[in-house]
Amino acid sequence: MKKRLAGLMTGALVAVSMLAGCGGSGTAGSDASSAPAQETESSTMEENTGEEENETATDAGAASEETAQGENYTIAVMVKDSSTPFWRYLVSGAQEAGEELGVTVVEYAPMEAQSLDEQTKQVEDAIQANVDAICIAAVDSDGIVPAIEKANEAGIPVISINTKANGGKVETFVGIDNEAAAENLAQYMVDELGGEGKVVIIEGNPAGQTSVDRVAGFKTILEKYEGIELTVSQPGYFKRDEAMTIMENLIQANPDIDAVLALNDEMALGAWQALDDAGMTDDVVISGFDGAVEGCNAILGGKLKASMDQDAIGTGYEGVKAAVEVLGGNAVDEWIKIGGTVVNGENAQNYLDNFAAHGFEE
Repeated sequence: MKKRLAGLMTGALVAVSMLAGCGGSGTAGSDASSAPAQETESSTMEENTGEEENETATDAGAASEETAQGENYTIAVMVKDSSTPFWRYLVSGAQEAGEELGVTVVEYAPMEAQSLDEQTKQVEDAIQANVDAICIAAVDSDGIVPAIEKANEAGIPVISINTKANGGKVETFVGIDNEAAAENLAQYMVDELGGEGKVVIIEGNPAGQTSVDRVAGFKTILEKYEGIELTVSQPGYFKRDEAMTIMENLIQANPDIDAVLALNDEMALGAWQALDDAGMTDDVVISGFDGAVEGCNAILGGKLKASMDQDAIGTGYEGVKAAVEVLGGNAVDEWIKIGGTVVNGENAQNYLDNFAAHGFEE
């Protein structure tokens, strides 16, 4: 695996192991599951890669002179799991911002992926720890609202990253326009099909606005074509093994499939594995949604047709930067849009080069 990805995962997993060794059961709501997975102060960060030239959106670059500098702030960055590469990239971006702006970044990640109970407990723990701001990728856009309202009551600014929360006071949302991006990706895939074919959508977590918006965007385009038939739309909860099982069952029930639109790269690769086991990869085109390292490599290797750049590193960076701006009394945009480009065989290598510039080697 890539050097920096391995390092970030090790940091998170070591913390989880230590917590479990202290008596945590790892179940939702336990003290162990809600403790921070990783803390990084700017003084202990590895040398950043900001000196390298990078023309993509994920090149955070040096903080502008107008950006507020940290005053020993502690920023909690809450993601949806502790191991998926996408979240490792996002945390890396947050840490880059922490180093440049002089703030402490503390990662909170549930031991059980996509656990609302754990994420809710983590917000409560962060409040008790007196963090200065919270950047959160909501596991459940509605379910997380009471926790955000508690942070509001405590006077802690909340920044939504990657996934919108549907309530509470949020200073800004940092992330892709999921519906518009899904429309662009679906159009690309429909064009690849020549406007005809049977399509499967593998959804994410239906409780998250991210999944809702992407599915809506896909369907908007698919419904425009009489020759396109959406045969199944089923949640895989952003997990590779879930997507693989879904595809295995679909192949058994009805192997007449022309395209799979998955809501992240992990599920796209799970679908590919099931199709490969059935000897069907030559007949089905697959798209992911992340533009992550493995997804880009899969595109170049012919496993996936396309993905969508979410700019995970830039999302983490801009989230922490926005938090520092708010703490400094500065105004931020209601929505800091990022990413949104279809990743395909023509540009996948550019994205891999960008990841490498940030320490995630091929």
